Amino acid sequence: MNRAVFLDRDGVINEDIDLLSRIDDLKLIDGAYEAVKILNDLGFRVIVVTNQPQVAKGNCSEYDVNSVNQEIKKRFESKNAVIDAFYYCPHHPEKGFPGERAEYKIACNCRKPNIGMLEQAKKDFELDLKSCFIIGDRTVDMKTGENAGCRKILVRTGHAGKDGKYNAKPDFTADNVLEAAVLIKSIKQIEDAKMKAVILVGGRGERLRPLTDTLPKPMLEIDGKPILEHQIELLKKYGIRDILVCGHYLFEKIKNYFKDGSVFGVGISYSDEETPMGTGGAIKKVEGFIDSTFIVLYGDIMLEMNLMKLVMFHKEKKSLLTLVLHESDHPYDSDLVDTNNSKVIKILGKHVKNPQTKLAKTSIFIAEPEVLEFLPDGRSDFDAEALPKIVETGRVFGYTTNEFIKDVGTVDRYESIRKRFENA
Repeated sequence: MNRAVFLDRDGVINEDIDLLSRIDDLKLIDGAYEAVKILNDLGFRVIVVTNQPQVAKGNCSEYDVNSVNQEIKKRFESKNAVIDAFYYCPHHPEKGFPGERAEYKIACNCRKPNIGMLEQAKKDFELDLKSCFIIGDRTVDMKTGENAGCRKILVRTGHAGKDGKYNAKPDFTADNVLEAAVLIKSIKQIEDAKMKAVILVGGRGERLRPLTDTLPKPMLEIDGKPILEHQIELLKKYGIRDILVCGHYLFEKIKNYFKDGSVFGVGISYSDEETPMGTGGAIKKVEGFIDSTFIVLYGDIMLEMNLMKLVMFHKEKKSLLTLVLHESDHPYDSDLVDTNNSKVIKILGKHVKNPQTKLAKTSIFIAEPEVLEFLPDGRSDFDAEALPKIVETGRVFGYTTNEFIKDVGTVDRYESIRKRFENA
């Protein structure tokens, strides 16, 4: 299946004016040529999908819309940038405009946020919509992407998302279409590296009882979705689609919900543990799955992170293992880490007297396959048994961030996090 980047037209690649029906009024946004060329070079189809209700309102004709589209296409081609197709919706369901044309005053499936234009492009170009992006300047574009399962980028040109018509959040925000294209390029680099994710969900969740008496803690809901689903959506957003879930307690409930992951736009495999293997043992058990850089998440954390920055940091440092760190407000009972210019010097652990640092480990790290050599077969604790030895290589770095990363380890913590997201 092919992939595409869908572009809204007015406010994204050309300046948005009240009525663009004349070629003389056409002014392209700075960086638009370069943006499309980047997307061409990445192998994406570039497809414009635009609502043009001015036709229905009687302010211009379909001929006018097509003339502007063809002029845009011609100008881009003159700069060696290719827009593969234009799709537009001329309809508008509301009546009462002077000069309106009755034949266009209909409710249709092509007017965004409906996905008729995207579905037609899917058929014409054999697209996998879940692997596509949409770039727009309005909430209607974000809602369209949401309805189609595309990743959504809001640009701050045009309406900059201030139309407020739909409650649809972008996956990313960029200053303009060029910055959006550069962002897509970075995400594709992660995809091309074929990074994998290992999510550890084996814990019993004793401190969350009775909530976890009949439900594994990664399946506790926040904002209408299991915690684990939020994690999978974040991984997918950054191009990490090959996911292995390692579990034991009530594991069938997780497997029955997510199945092979295809409904969520990812591929999910499972590692069953007859008895709990510990964090190190769980990772060692799936050694055959890991053949490239991989990210490990514990299944009981809610996070809002820019994973792309984390991955780039890991690569720039040529790190064997990158720990995600944050400054703890309760250092006495946190897993503290001693660093020097981001290199991890020592794992201090908990209950350190008079600690000189507040940097603490989170439940996220990125590693290269070589770390598996430090893990013994059978049950083991990654932090206690493997991590200190890996630190001795001098190739362990700490990525410090103040982004939202919280575990739901207790009932009070779970309720606090749940309220935060539901009130957002």
